[in-house]
Amino acid sequence: MTNLKKIIYLVEDTESAQFRYRCKNVSETLRKSKKWQAEWFLKADIEKVIKELDKASLLVIERQTAKDDVVLNLIEKAHRLGVKVLFDLDDLIFDYRDLPLLMWSTNSKNIFYWSGYFWGIRRVAKAVDGFLCTNEFLANKLRRSFKKPVGVIKNSLNSEQIKVSEKAVKKKNTKRKVFWIGYFSGSPTHVKDFRMIESDLIDFLKIHDNAFLKVVGDMEFSQEMQRMIEKKRVKTEPKVDYLKLQELMAEVDVNIAPLIINEFTNCKSELKFFEAAAVETTTIASPSYAFERAIVNDENGYLAQTGEWYEKIEFLYKNPDKNRKIALAAKKYATRHYYGEEFLKEIEVACDYFISI
Repeated sequence: MTNLKKIIYLVEDTESAQFRYRCKNVSETLRKSKKWQAEWFLKADIEKVIKELDKASLLVIERQTAKDDVVLNLIEKAHRLGVKVLFDLDDLIFDYRDLPLLMWSTNSKNIFYWSGYFWGIRRVAKAVDGFLCTNEFLANKLRRSFKKPVGVIKNSLNSEQIKVSEKAVKKKNTKRKVFWIGYFSGSPTHVKDFRMIESDLIDFLKIHDNAFLKVVGDMEFSQEMQRMIEKKRVKTEPKVDYLKLQELMAEVDVNIAPLIINEFTNCKSELKFFEAAAVETTTIASPSYAFERAIVNDENGYLAQTGEWYEKIEFLYKNPDKNRKIALAAKKYATRHYYGEEFLKEIEVACDYFISI
């Protein structure tokens, strides 16, 4: 349809999670839109972007591109053509007041790197017309910092994930006699989150001989957890691509997503819930802003405060039929809210908002 309004995305590369969640999945979903279409370009091909700008209604800057003056010059060109420019942010990485919290939460010690990163983000943020982000908590932080409009488009599932997940579900063994807990960290920045529940996990493994823990991604372990690894009660695997991750999530009985709750983690997405849900695996998560709005206790998952993790895991261990019922409800919720028509409507509402103001 030639009358569709067009979004142009400027991205740094096509391998990052940011590209997948914030550009690829949105662009794929918009193929079914009767209002909008999307196209993405690498920053390395910025001359192609300039040639296409006059056909666009919105230019969306991915956060990883905010490194040099090339992006600021492009924003100026877009404004001269009357094209609104949005900055897509999925993390609390723009207000210097939050820098110590980010460094503490991610276990980072490189203040010079992060100070420079924040500076680059703020330069672009001051030049754009508005923002896209992943939830309303982060949206409110952006509004307070920059006094500009913000639209929310959640992270989502794509068609590749759905296909892989369906195949993984068919192989799923719900009658096995062992119980697997899965922790899918992705990066070592979650060390503090994992340590928060490590003693609960160790106690659970010690008491239940047929229980095992699978940790996928980079992680630092305590000496006691290292001993559990040596005893083969804990299996570790390196970081995998996002499609293989779906297969690994399907192999566990419960997916755990602990977070130390603060303003930084409240800006995080609920992707650990909906990706596990796609393969019919129940999630127990900390009650962050996003998890609280996605998970209804005892209906499609569980929220656990500090001190409740052992109890929640054991409940699923002792009640496999209930676990199965929760997992199916989670899948129904996830495929409705993070994929398909409802997600398409969310994208269209956000884009229409910026055209109307």
